[in-house]
Amino acid sequence: MSGRLRLAVVGVGRMGAIHAETIAPMFGIDVVAVADTSPEVARAVGERIGATAYSSLSDLAARGDVEAWLIATPTTTHPAVVSTALDAGLHVLCEKPLSLDPGESESLAARAAAENRVLQIGFWRRFSPPWMLARKAVMDGAIGRPLMLRLSQWDADPPPASFCDPATSGGLAIDCGVHESDLVTWFTGLAIEHVTARNLPLVDPSLGEVGDADNLVAMIDLAGGAVATIDLSRNARYGDDVRTEILGSNGAIFVDLLPTGRARLATAEGVATIPGSETDDAFAEGIRGQAIAFVGAVRGEPVEIPSGSTSTLAVAVGRAIQESAATGQPIALAT
Repeated sequence: MSGRLRLAVVGVGRMGAIHAETIAPMFGIDVVAVADTSPEVARAVGERIGATAYSSLSDLAARGDVEAWLIATPTTTHPAVVSTALDAGLHVLCEKPLSLDPGESESLAARAAAENRVLQIGFWRRFSPPWMLARKAVMDGAIGRPLMLRLSQWDADPPPASFCDPATSGGLAIDCGVHESDLVTWFTGLAIEHVTARNLPLVDPSLGEVGDADNLVAMIDLAGGAVATIDLSRNARYGDDVRTEILGSNGAIFVDLLPTGRARLATAEGVATIPGSETDDAFAEGIRGQAIAFVGAVRGEPVEIPSGSTSTLAVAVGRAIQESAATGQPIALAT
């Protein structure tokens, strides 16, 4: 097929509804269907964007005019839903992570490649202007060689404890941390060698009851001596605060989202916002950007997209963070 991509959004709870409503008005994509286990939820979202609602995946899969599914179902269901899409010969954009099981991720990625189907994972920050232009500056040598990275995601409030359960979402280190883990290697291209992590004292006891943490810090040793630190929180209270800072041998880059998104370049000449990096809603821009890249990949364009292996590595780092925090020992990671 060519022209506008005919897309179905599978799973239209909070995140899926954001995807559907953000993408529906875009040029180049027709969101023709939505699906959810709750018929009422599917119908409500479908009515808002003018898409047909389904509560049965088999009925949706039988529809012959859909080219791709965007999957935003709960994490533990991703592999089965991706498999259903591939069974139907469809391309897939799946929310992160692809699976909590590395072997399952690699198997699905290999299957999609063998069947000439795009399987893209939803690491939206790669497509949001502040991070895109920050990385371009790094790749262009604007700050010299990266030496130290600091990556923060501080959410205002935690989800319910039932969601935070590591068996359900992967827990803080994976559900939130995969974005930061992905950025470490995306910005530097360096292999991760060791991970050392620590959980901070609990703020919300209900999270401890399900085996999760609400605050943690991790140090990641990279090949060649560079270091990255990741700090995650579910109780910032004042808002969702995401920051990426990179110190190089000849300057630094700062990405932050509050009060608005931007990337700044700091060198001996001064500190200045990188042109084009400013946005009022970096998340929405990232959602749109990754959808545009997905369409390009489906149409055979030479675009760089996060793959199943990208998800596997980010989850492996999250697992290492959890293991180190539990044992107090550094964890070696073969990447």
